[in-house]
Amino acid sequence: MASVFHPRKRMPADHGAVLVIVMMVIVSLLGMGVMALWLTGGNLQVNANISQRTQALYVAEAGLERAREILNGPVPPNLEGLLTGSNAGDNVPTALDPGTGLPNGVGAILVDGAGLPLLDVAYPPVSFGRSEGTEDAPRPLLMGSYTVWIRNDTAECRQGRFTVDRNSSVVVRSRGMSVDGRTNVVLEATLGPGAGGPGTPGAGGPQPPVLCNSGKNACDDNNSTQYGVVVN
Repeated sequence: MASVFHPRKRMPADHGAVLVIVMMVIVSLLGMGVMALWLTGGNLQVNANISQRTQALYVAEAGLERAREILNGPVPPNLEGLLTGSNAGDNVPTALDPGTGLPNGVGAILVDGAGLPLLDVAYPPVSFGRSEGTEDAPRPLLMGSYTVWIRNDTAECRQGRFTVDRNSSVVVRSRGMSVDGRTNVVLEATLGPGAGGPGTPGAGGPQPPVLCNSGKNACDDNNSTQYGVVVN
């Protein structure tokens, strides 16, 4: 008598196993897709931050160069008048910080030979002829703006002379702000007298030498400090 084949009946526990596996695969793929999008967005943000920081640095350097040009102008500037200040953004030091021994203010807003304060100056100026680029490679007309302060050098401030200059050495502080209005870089440089001698920094001679200069340090807020490093 021939045997009859009876197929094995599927146990109740087998029902839905394929569906569960498919759902697990879908969830895994979805997770990998979300992770890829997150990484891509993060990389784009990092690149944007680097670009903004670089532009702010260039703008701050432009502010320092503008200050050197003013101090080295054909007509020697009145340093004590510049140190005293006359603008709303002035922060002229009046004492030394007991914790650091440094002046308690960043200085007065530097004023150029035409009497214009270097406060939120757009950079680059129109005279540079910067274009908007092309449709495939657009470029903003502005990189940002800079503000420049001037104060007496630390040595004289420690002698109580905050607005009275005797050695023609001053500290110039330039803050470059990128076009996003948030990213900024602060640079400081101590400028000394040129060939013109005391009282006439740079008059008739080369640009005032940079006696010490400092940029980004280890703190997170981009504050610059004076290290007394001779770099000229």
